[in-house]
Amino acid sequence: MKSEPTSVPPSSPNTANDSGARLVGAAEQDFNSQVGTILEFERPFRAVLVADVVSYTRLMEAAEVETHSRYRALRVSVIDPALIGRRGEIVKNTGDGFVAVFESPLDALRCASELQREVTGLETLQPPERRIAFRIGVHWEPVIFDLNDVYGHGVNIAARLQSVAPAGGVVVSSALLRVVADLSEFKFDDLGELHLKNLSRPVHAFLLLSPGVDRRTVIGASTKSSRRTKLPSIAVLPFANSSSEVDDSYFAEGFVEDIIVSLSNIQELLVVSRGSTMPFRQREIDPVEIGEKLGVRYYVSGHVRRSGKRFRFSVELVDVATGSVVWAEKYDTDLADVFEVQDEIAIGVVEKIAAYVRRAEIKRALRKPPKSLNAYDYLLRALELLYKFDFASFSRAKGLLEKASEEDPEYAAPYAFAAKWHNFKIAEGWSSDFDADSADVIRLSNCAIERDPQNALALAIQGHGKSMFFRDYDSGLDLCERALAISPSNSWAWVFGSGTPGFIGDASTGIARAERAIRLSPLGQQAFFNFCLLGQNHYLNGTFDDAIRWSKKSLTLSPRFGNAARVLAASLVAVGRLEEARQVSQHHKNILPGFRVSDYARRCPFKEPQGSLYVERLGAAGLPD
Repeated sequence: MKSEPTSVPPSSPNTANDSGARLVGAAEQDFNSQVGTILEFERPFRAVLVADVVSYTRLMEAAEVETHSRYRALRVSVIDPALIGRRGEIVKNTGDGFVAVFESPLDALRCASELQREVTGLETLQPPERRIAFRIGVHWEPVIFDLNDVYGHGVNIAARLQSVAPAGGVVVSSALLRVVADLSEFKFDDLGELHLKNLSRPVHAFLLLSPGVDRRTVIGASTKSSRRTKLPSIAVLPFANSSSEVDDSYFAEGFVEDIIVSLSNIQELLVVSRGSTMPFRQREIDPVEIGEKLGVRYYVSGHVRRSGKRFRFSVELVDVATGSVVWAEKYDTDLADVFEVQDEIAIGVVEKIAAYVRRAEIKRALRKPPKSLNAYDYLLRALELLYKFDFASFSRAKGLLEKASEEDPEYAAPYAFAAKWHNFKIAEGWSSDFDADSADVIRLSNCAIERDPQNALALAIQGHGKSMFFRDYDSGLDLCERALAISPSNSWAWVFGSGTPGFIGDASTGIARAERAIRLSPLGQQAFFNFCLLGQNHYLNGTFDDAIRWSKKSLTLSPRFGNAARVLAASLVAVGRLEEARQVSQHHKNILPGFRVSDYARRCPFKEPQGSLYVERLGAAGLPD
């Protein structure tokens, strides 16, 4: 017997509404009961590690699929295995990074160190502008585990420490270091008290030292120099956001961060902490007050303004003592391109700031009476003479560099520039003892590197010297790569790094690097050298018209620079303009009467057949054998 199906009458709209209302009412009642209740949570101590990819937005905009694929590969092959091996647990993925927790603070330190070492090693295979690099912050404090996540003040501190860490670096709180029994396997630099964003109290922090990372690249850390040498100091104030869009403030903050990081790569400048400048946000700027409170000689201020689909960055450099604007400039870009060009604008701003500060400091040093000179003053006076390329001035420059080293034996820069002095002495044909002078290039650059392993100028000079004078091209390439990794906004590293590729037949790379040096330093003292190396690489590339153009520009800036005259003479011979080549040759004889092609042939750094062909063309131009 079949049973009849039970008939269920359909719900009326009113019935459905009543049911929904009952559900909402129950939820509200449950929520209200929770609001007045302070829940109990376990708050175990944990080491919180926060990691974030540097310039992630720029990397994704430039190559989204490639960047994500490489980030994913790093997670699978490096990051996740390291976390598992050190008993860490990822509790949050942030898209461009992650948050992990550890029961052991020592495990957290070891994991952070291993991650940075492995990632940095793998990413050196990529072009500098495409490299993935992490900032990491680590802190020890009780945290709240709830809703499949981790919360608490300790997480906030770790995130803020991450935000001031350098690319490839780890910043650690003193709270974590105090609970690690044995720190002997690590080396740290004390950053002092950092004033971090949105935290009412400063945090005592330390930088975990590793190759290519030091305190100059920490956003917010005071910069140490040699104990006795007082370098010019500069502050980058928070930029004003003049746009009607409040959300545009992050452009201003990102731009300031780029400038601080790049300025921190310049060894002759001290950059005060970002935290120290925060009290000057949204205030009228008084140069006297800034000088008194921050103890700086210069400050940088600016505005970011959006107008429709255009952005304008306005920047100015001010001398605190006089209140005068030393330099000011405006940069305009389309909104669609802002992330792509922001780094380039920041680098351009930094190089111009450095050039103008250097000029002002040289003028200041030249006005000081001799008894009040310090090591930095002697260095500046030497640089004023070094690039004149008359032998008397050049010789006096060496004496001033020696005085700088005597005044402060721990100051690396005079040794680096002394190595450069011997490099130029050989290149100009003034050396009466090639073996001794070439050995001094290596010895003095080593002296600088011993005092400051992150001195990009010393590394680049030594790399160039090993290639140019000893034909040790592999070591030369490696040293210049290290210099560029340490200080990617250092124009000297780029121009010295352009030499070796050209020597060994990779002139296209040499051209690209010399062009980068010119973009970084279009106005500096070294412009003549940049132009010459670009001309030399064009000669080696067979683009002789460009070689002629750039070597002429070099000679216009520095008429006594013999290397530029030789490149020009050989290039003119290559295109059959022999009469012009002979005129250049006569100029070369006037400035360097002791130069002999036969002597130069023994030390020409160009690999064959380029070396023999270059020497042959110098002879054809009329240079004496």
